[in-house]
Amino acid sequence: MKLSESDFAELARSHKTGEDHLKLAAGLAAHALKHEKDAKLYEELAGPYEQTHPLLAGEARHYAAHSSEAAEALRNLAKIHEELAKGHSHAAHAK
Repeated sequence: MKLSESDFAELARSHKTGEDHLKLAAGLAAHALKHEKDAKLYEELAGPYEQTHPLLAGEARHYAAHSSEAAEALRNLAKIHEELAKGHSHAAHAK
């Protein structure tokens, strides 16, 4: 299930259950994949640019680095939500 940006934001503000955390984790993981694809694409583009347009190469690598960093942060956020979902599960079993 893919959440719209506004639905994701609303769920992020109002999550209450382990299932909510898992939905958020899935959305964050999907967003991370987009950033990873961007990073790969722009790193690949930088090579050909290097010979003819060094400024383009530098900015392509700059963008690739930021995309990689964003992907890492999103994966970390997803892991936290997965752990929080487990906490909800453990709390439900303890009752």
